[in-house]
Amino acid sequence: METLDAEKRFTTGQVIMAQGEEGDCAYFIQDGRVAIHVTTANGERLDMGTRGEGSLIGEMAIVDNQPRSATIVAMEDCTLLRISKDDFARGVQAANPIVTLISQVILARYRDVLSRSETLGEYGPVGLLEEQEREYAMQSRIGDAIRMANEFKQAIAAGQLFLEYQPMLDLKSGNVVGMEALMRWQHPDRGRISPAEFIPMAEDSGLIVEATRWAMREACSALARVDAALPGIGPELFVSINISAPDFEDEHFFERFHEILQQMQTDPKRIHLEIIERVLIRQLSDVRLLLDRFREIGTSIAIDDFGTGYSSLSYLHRYPIDILKVDQSFIRDMTDDETSMRLVRSILTLGENMGMKIVAEGVETAAQAEILRDLDCDLAQGFHFARPMGETALIEYLKIGRND
Repeated sequence: METLDAEKRFTTGQVIMAQGEEGDCAYFIQDGRVAIHVTTANGERLDMGTRGEGSLIGEMAIVDNQPRSATIVAMEDCTLLRISKDDFARGVQAANPIVTLISQVILARYRDVLSRSETLGEYGPVGLLEEQEREYAMQSRIGDAIRMANEFKQAIAAGQLFLEYQPMLDLKSGNVVGMEALMRWQHPDRGRISPAEFIPMAEDSGLIVEATRWAMREACSALARVDAALPGIGPELFVSINISAPDFEDEHFFERFHEILQQMQTDPKRIHLEIIERVLIRQLSDVRLLLDRFREIGTSIAIDDFGTGYSSLSYLHRYPIDILKVDQSFIRDMTDDETSMRLVRSILTLGENMGMKIVAEGVETAAQAEILRDLDCDLAQGFHFARPMGETALIEYLKIGRND
């Protein structure tokens, strides 16, 4: 377990934690047994039970930052694994805010029950628990998270989502060879909502799975319309769609994807799936099998924001990866920072050695584009070439953007 950071030993009779003191950690009991007791407001001692191997103690104080609610004493020699408050806090910050709030409220209500038992039936200040819960909700912005999740559900059904497309160019010919589909949300009251705001919410809530299916269908439909408008150009293009970790956790992901391709009569080779590196690390056993199925039907797999994730590159030979997309931060800095330049060169060499295409993201200047051409980079996208645009603008851009 990542948060178990130290082993501590306590001898028989030793106080492990005392009621009322500040709690800076919890403990997992590896072996031994402990006794728990509470001293009430009138000085009476209440025995609350014992805990043994495999139990967690002291967790209340690190969840809500309140003083220890009980005294815990070793009944025999014990070995405990320490869980620090800082490690727990980092985990909470990364968690879904709804999960965090529910955990805090359950704990607050448990403390309330405990407090009432300590005072032998005398209730504490009226409304105190309600105030605590309201404070938790304000801190976690739970109302905003729930409201946005509900509105996002409606957005999918009501047609508020749409795609914009950012062209990808072949750096040698200068021609557009594909485009990345980018999800957008036009809220009826708030206007356009930033993807940086709604995508994390959609991933945390799992709503991204339904949104991804919508995006796949819409992207395939757009390809068909581009083909009809530009019969000499359209069929040569691919569209790249971003896929998140919850998509891979959907056991029917591949079947639904394949069904959409068949319904829309879209060649699987014209679809690229973009994933981030941590998806490969988190789900080693299942992802390989799933990616192999995509590879079998001709769909290409791209690693997005390459270079910003894990230092180990061992997954590149374990997974069927076709494309590496160099993170825009390295492209942006390579003209002024030698380290970034060396990294870009290394990724290009890696791609060549492993038979992968390289896409440079975030190309914003002519100087960056020229350097990438000199380095024999395959493809590029960025504001220097084109900003994300709607389907109509894309068709017009394609009409004038060929160098054949």
